[in-house]
Amino acid sequence: MNIRPEMRQFLTELGLNKAEIGAYLATLDIGSGSASGIAKVAGLNRVTAYEALKRLSAKGFVKIRAKKNNRTKYFVPMEYSDIVARLESKQEAVTDLLKRAESLKNEFEANFSSAEDKPVVLFYEGVDGVREVLNDTLKNKPREILSFSSVESIEYSFGEEFLNNYWERRTALAIPTRGIIPKTERAMKEFSTERNQKELRTVRFLPPDLYNFKNEIDIYADRIGIMSLSKGREHGIIIQSRSIAESMKAVYETLWQMSDNK
Repeated sequence: MNIRPEMRQFLTELGLNKAEIGAYLATLDIGSGSASGIAKVAGLNRVTAYEALKRLSAKGFVKIRAKKNNRTKYFVPMEYSDIVARLESKQEAVTDLLKRAESLKNEFEANFSSAEDKPVVLFYEGVDGVREVLNDTLKNKPREILSFSSVESIEYSFGEEFLNNYWERRTALAIPTRGIIPKTERAMKEFSTERNQKELRTVRFLPPDLYNFKNEIDIYADRIGIMSLSKGREHGIIIQSRSIAESMKAVYETLWQMSDNK
């Protein structure tokens, strides 16, 4: 049999093992045959071929026919159109299950018990490391990102080109952000009302003498990203814990109410 490797790979992805593929391709080659005849063409022993053919029948790749006054079973390959129709039927079933899963999403989440006692902590070093922590805020596509930061520190550590690219990607993903930052002239100029609206950002300020913030903390989804931006000692931490994230969000909302929006 002159079978392209792509054909064997396709059948593998459909869930057939090596014996089933050999038996199925043998039925295509001879059109119809007994288990012993198919085994000979496929290079399998009769028992292996027969068991493979039974599974192929259950999976919808072959039909079993019996001739009158003959106890021998004959195996016939299903036509291409029949296999495609079966795949389309499975696709419809999966689509229906996805819709039903979506309708039950709240119930799943309400009854889901996560391992909150075992938070995941990831550590990153260097400039590339803190950039990876910041990039993680987009990978999870959260509903909102809450940030403690300062304009001077993030520009100095991340670089203008990286930051602009990050803000463009966040805006393209339609992820809004709120930021609490020290009220400096640079910050007031950098985060203008027009730019904030364009980049889905809301900013509030705290007095720099009380809030001399030089690092970045982002709260998003069930995670907290902490970035230490000291020159030459840059490092970052991601903490994945729903309960810790919720506690940090509560702290953030308290400071948000205390901060100045002008």
